[in-house]
Amino acid sequence: MTFKLDINKNFVGSKALFDPNYIPPQLLYRKKEQNSLISILTDSISDEFSLNILYQGINGIGKKAIVNKVINDLSIQNKGNISIHKICIDCKEKDFEELIFSILADLINICKFKVNYESLLNSNLSHLWNVFKLLCKRIDYNLFFVFTNVEYLKPEIFKKFLHIGKEINITSIYTINKILQPITIDLLSEFDLKKRLNYFTYKELYSILKQRTLLTLSHTVDEELIKYIADLVCEQYVPVPGKGIEILRDIYPLLKNKQHIKNCELIELCQNHFDQMQIHDEFSMLNYISEEDFLNIIFLDNLSNYFISKMNYYVSLKELEELYHVSCESLEYKKSINEFQNLVRELLNIGIIRPSKKVPRGKKAYFLDNTANSDSYFMVISPNQLKAIIDTLFDSY
Repeated sequence: MTFKLDINKNFVGSKALFDPNYIPPQLLYRKKEQNSLISILTDSISDEFSLNILYQGINGIGKKAIVNKVINDLSIQNKGNISIHKICIDCKEKDFEELIFSILADLINICKFKVNYESLLNSNLSHLWNVFKLLCKRIDYNLFFVFTNVEYLKPEIFKKFLHIGKEINITSIYTINKILQPITIDLLSEFDLKKRLNYFTYKELYSILKQRTLLTLSHTVDEELIKYIADLVCEQYVPVPGKGIEILRDIYPLLKNKQHIKNCELIELCQNHFDQMQIHDEFSMLNYISEEDFLNIIFLDNLSNYFISKMNYYVSLKELEELYHVSCESLEYKKSINEFQNLVRELLNIGIIRPSKKVPRGKKAYFLDNTANSDSYFMVISPNQLKAIIDTLFDSY
């Protein structure tokens, strides 16, 4: 199955994936958060009061996207009436002096003031801080400071920025990727608005990744690949778009050039973004499989061959059963539905396959305990890696 881009409607190219500040034409599933932020920022501009706003959530969940989208929309709405400027400050691995220099550089660029940079470089922190306050007070624009990765800020520096916003009447928005440390929790009272972003559902994550793919590429892309990436992210990470976009960046050169690549190779590239899929290492997996019945080993060999030879990212329950039947026939074993069900459960427990979230659980309960009732499964271990393990076992016999 493939999906197509609406003719020249929203296509922007690689920028949609690689520009960290790219703003999609529509921010999916964050309307409530957008409306809340745009409402309070609009009031702050109208009534000329400053705000301290905090967004919490795991890296890649979309904190910066919400802020950028809302400030961009405000700029468009007020174009010609109110000048709005945004200054982004990444706090990651920067000391106080580096942060001040970063802010001053942006302020000077906005103000077009003539400044002696050599004098600034030789200034102490106290002087730099005073220059920073002076420039902010002399700017007639509506300024928004957007501090990202503020978990790296020392509490005393964090507090300093929180207080200065009120003093010079500038709204600051902070995004944090981790839960605030106990020493920093005392600062929560300083914020006028605090939001912790919720995770996305599988369906929502898939729609966001599909949107980014459509914005990035003008030709058709296998829709099952996007579903598979969403499944991987939900299963092996947490359901946030950032991780899926990171994977799309990695495979972008292949997708762009329309290269003919086997799906098992794309599966391996996608899986490389996780810590060996949180399963046993190769040696442990080899030992584990070596203790299995010979029928199970033959079945795993057929399963790996299925993914290597077929252009599929998933295997259905029916196809798993067919692979089991083929394995039994090759060994002249008697088929057993209970044995097949136990085999599937074991594959789930080992961490070789997982049920997909792309389709609802099967209406007909195939497994009485509902542990594996699904219409579609994907491999958590690379098919090539599994094949190599099986071949090693065969060579040892």
